[in-house]
Amino acid sequence: MRVRGRIIAEVGPDLSPDGEQELDATGALVIPGIIETHTHLDGAMWWDRSFDPLPSYGVTTTVFGNCGMSMAPLDGPQRQEVVDLFCFLEDLPLVAFEKEVPWTWATWPEYRAALASQPTAANIAGYVGHISLRTYVMGDAAWVRTATPAERTAMAQALDDALAAGALGLSTNGFDLDRTLRLVPSRHADDTEYTALFDVLAAHPGATFQAITRFNEPEHNFHDVERFAAMAGPRGVRGQWTAIPAMANEADYRADSLAFDRRLREAGVNFWPTVGTKPLDLYFNFEKALTFQRVPAWNDLVNGPPEDKMTLLADPAWRDRARSDWDNRKKSRRARVDHPHTLIFALSETGVGPLGISLADHAANTGQHVSDALASWLLDNGIGSSLRAVPDVHDEPALAEVIRSPHTLTNVNDSGAHLQLFCGAGQSTHLLTYYHRDTGLLGLEEAVHVLTGRTAGFFGLSDRGVVAAGKAADLAVFSLDEISLGSEVKVRDVPGGSWRFTREPGGFRATIANGVATYREGEPTGELPGSLVGPSLG
Repeated sequence: MRVRGRIIAEVGPDLSPDGEQELDATGALVIPGIIETHTHLDGAMWWDRSFDPLPSYGVTTTVFGNCGMSMAPLDGPQRQEVVDLFCFLEDLPLVAFEKEVPWTWATWPEYRAALASQPTAANIAGYVGHISLRTYVMGDAAWVRTATPAERTAMAQALDDALAAGALGLSTNGFDLDRTLRLVPSRHADDTEYTALFDVLAAHPGATFQAITRFNEPEHNFHDVERFAAMAGPRGVRGQWTAIPAMANEADYRADSLAFDRRLREAGVNFWPTVGTKPLDLYFNFEKALTFQRVPAWNDLVNGPPEDKMTLLADPAWRDRARSDWDNRKKSRRARVDHPHTLIFALSETGVGPLGISLADHAANTGQHVSDALASWLLDNGIGSSLRAVPDVHDEPALAEVIRSPHTLTNVNDSGAHLQLFCGAGQSTHLLTYYHRDTGLLGLEEAVHVLTGRTAGFFGLSDRGVVAAGKAADLAVFSLDEISLGSEVKVRDVPGGSWRFTREPGGFRATIANGVATYREGEPTGELPGSLVGPSLG
């Protein structure tokens, strides 16, 4: 293969060197660069342009602006409120946004210009977040009401401007609450507003729609998807929805989801469900987290002032409220507070312990209510202590069939978010190793295509995703017997003095973005060849 500039010039078995730098791929595979389909690198790209550790896992393109939140359009007082929401939902440090993001833009076209001055190690592709769009146009009213005709028109125009400037499409959020348990702004949008926005998407070939639906509430999830499908289908808008259940104990829900997906497709709706391929190994901390949103007293404590936390934990009145909220919480099949036997005491500031046992067992051993048992343990061990969640058990043979479907999206891993919860980077390597090399559940070509060409096709990135002359020179080089999912490690490099989980390198020999090596021979090169990509930019 020969690369000239940013493009693959030739592919063939007998090419002779012509003065270029050479990379020996003997005994290795050369595949298209891997695409991260769901990241939250919107902020991190301003303080870590290397996108550590993604290049060490063959990643050449990242998709951001997910879950209804984007860095543009944003302006005025609502910018701070949306950034605060972003930091809350994605477990990100607000101080980093305040210190490192320049905020030289308000509109998406202005944002694109700012991105052009901020080269990164991988390409970037960004959605317009519906939350950001609403608050940009409506201000505080976005949090409490539907839009007026004039506001709908203004939103449609701002979206049109963004798509013309290279945005991927529109992402919306029908799932989340803010730190005070308010519905996020996109949940106040009515069908008239969505219709206006879908009309704009339909006018931009290749633009897509992302819906974060109530995936952990089966009684609502299909309704959410049907609502959007009814508007997207007749307009020919391609979309993605959340999600095909992955856990082994969700066989019935998975079957219902797959049947629902078939009905949509038979009706001519081009909606793609997402599917997780690797159980996450999660750590829950008490500095700030979403873990206890369904228990208001605990949610208030975890996300409240640090100086008040230990006092509240010992306060009898707060404990009474916490027990009541715990017992009367809205339950979810996936919420960890509903499964205290899966929450393990893992890290202690003081060393008092106990460690290695579950919250449920500790409550039983001490004869306390689960809420009191957790409060007492934190008083003994310190607010900087952590719980570890027992990883879910996936039904991998069933998931392999879902992954094999030509209209599903994988590699949804939240890279760049939940910095102290887990490191999502590298899930693509798990798919290549576990699903292909170790179990044979997927063929090699299937596994590679899922992470590259199929994903590029969904996002309308027609200039990449395949190894062919004339395509973008985004490439990953590896040998199957050399790659693995590296261990998570803590690094303290987040602005403001905080820390994050990263991951040890995955054994890739080289990663090349736009014809430039970003990772080679076990080390990042420091090169930053990434640029904004999108359907209108290919």
